[in-house]
Amino acid sequence: MKRSLLIPLLLIGGLILTAQTNITVSNADAEVVLFGNYDPGQYEPAQIINHHDSILQGVVNGVSGDTLIDWLLKIDSFQNRNSGSDTLSDSRGIGAVRRWMYAKFSQFSAENENRLLVSYLDFDQNICGMPHHRNVFAVLPGLDTTNKEIVLVEGHYDTRCEGVCDTDCYSPGMDDNGSGTVLVMELARVMSKYAFNRTVVFSLNTGEDQGLYGAKAFSGFFKNNNLQIRACLNNDVVGGIECGNTSSPPSCPYYKHIDSTNVRIFSYSFGNDSSKSSNHKQLARYIKLHQEEDINPLLATPMNINIIIREDRQGRGGDHIPFRQKFYPSIRVCSQNEHGNGSGTPPDRQHSTRDILGMDTSEPPDGVIDSFFVDPGYLRRNTIMNGVNLGFLAMGPPQPFPEITALPDGVLVEMTGPDTIYRHYRLAVRSKGTGTLDFDTIYTFVDTTSFRLEGLDPDREYYFSVMSVDNDMESLPSWEHTVLIVGAGHHFVRPGLFLFQNAPNPFGKNTRIRIVADNRYAGRQASVVVRDMAGRQIREMPFILKNGDQWVQFDNTDGLKGLFTYTLYLNGQMVQSRKMILM
Repeated sequence: MKRSLLIPLLLIGGLILTAQTNITVSNADAEVVLFGNYDPGQYEPAQIINHHDSILQGVVNGVSGDTLIDWLLKIDSFQNRNSGSDTLSDSRGIGAVRRWMYAKFSQFSAENENRLLVSYLDFDQNICGMPHHRNVFAVLPGLDTTNKEIVLVEGHYDTRCEGVCDTDCYSPGMDDNGSGTVLVMELARVMSKYAFNRTVVFSLNTGEDQGLYGAKAFSGFFKNNNLQIRACLNNDVVGGIECGNTSSPPSCPYYKHIDSTNVRIFSYSFGNDSSKSSNHKQLARYIKLHQEEDINPLLATPMNINIIIREDRQGRGGDHIPFRQKFYPSIRVCSQNEHGNGSGTPPDRQHSTRDILGMDTSEPPDGVIDSFFVDPGYLRRNTIMNGVNLGFLAMGPPQPFPEITALPDGVLVEMTGPDTIYRHYRLAVRSKGTGTLDFDTIYTFVDTTSFRLEGLDPDREYYFSVMSVDNDMESLPSWEHTVLIVGAGHHFVRPGLFLFQNAPNPFGKNTRIRIVADNRYAGRQASVVVRDMAGRQIREMPFILKNGDQWVQFDNTDGLKGLFTYTLYLNGQMVQSRKMILM
């Protein structure tokens, strides 16, 4: 949970203007795995579990509401988890809770062949007078180091009262963000038994309530070392079901309204209407797809995911934003109903001493909570949603780059290059004017690398994306392509912005890279960045987009040889990547 817009005006300059420094990983083995420079056999379990049904059934049946509540009670006992609070006490303050979380991660590792590598991320930052801080995270090494993408789930463990730097108050923070903290811990416990192709990171961040500092430090570590993140799932306020009086829009309808069957996913997009998209929105759609098709049929109480156009609530922010700003696909999971706007204004509980787990309503009181503000069943279902998608993201194929051509009343889809090996694809379709950000329809094609969809309505704009499927698990959806059907003919627009394969390829001295953009992107700043396979940047070629075709020329003036990638960026946001061979 983030502060209201007024709070930055109250913070001292050191909290706003200084950047994190001396960012280090305490566990050398964890750092080596993050870099992808390790022998996967060293972390291969005696039994490899990673099939689609094993992940789905294992997470659904393995996540425990009782365990989540037990851990919430434990972190409540530390009284104050402000980022500037006591680091020396064994029973109170930020230091005690992070050592307890580190010990729990270590326990999960010991129970699963010591495969979970536990570490601190240390960084220097003046937060409430405290100069040094620590995230706690655990790394589950992937079995395939040829693809060095990492899947990350995070939540912040720091809390606050009405005063942003009050280190003496009782700040239980059970919903904000004890709920996200225990969700990440429970996923580390349940998923440590699995062995995924990609490395999975379970991260608990500090300093969120004063400026997203823990997430800024970790995302900066990834970016500065050219590490790849396939998806970042941020969980912040994911257990409460009651509407507050001042809840930040877009939110709940009225005070004390109850909702335990809906959850919001916030993510960034290029614009503020349903026609705009991004890899972040595609990640949200991917999560909703699996909730509806895979998870809900196994739940006594199904969950409905609401994909929100905004990146976060009005005037608010969260730990997914620093990762998005570093071009990593990122989303925020947040309860449908939120108890306050972060100001601590009574009767709302958020950012106050009232953010407690629940109440003992027995007469006479028996000391047992029987009315929960953080609902165990709701929190459990949100944990399951994260876990299943985390597993599918860690096992699914790479995001594809289809070629989509307009037909008189439809489209022809052709898979090229490495994407052709799967011969199993899902074509997701959205149409403009439906008032929703969801996929309208998904079509499945097998035993082919070329397929067509016909019979589309005239005078309507459609958005198409493709998912490759391997072992019943989808890739992230491709960048969306746009087609406008006009009567019996058509006007075709590539995906709004599309990066073609360079030609010639392979090449020796120079090659040309074709980019196609529609008029929505004309005049905007873009660049093509060339990197080697270790992720090191070789060259950046900036340019201004124009409507239609244009080319960027890459001259091999340094005598480079081998396999390289080139990536198209729009205003700093990654759009699409391809590979090229230098002879």
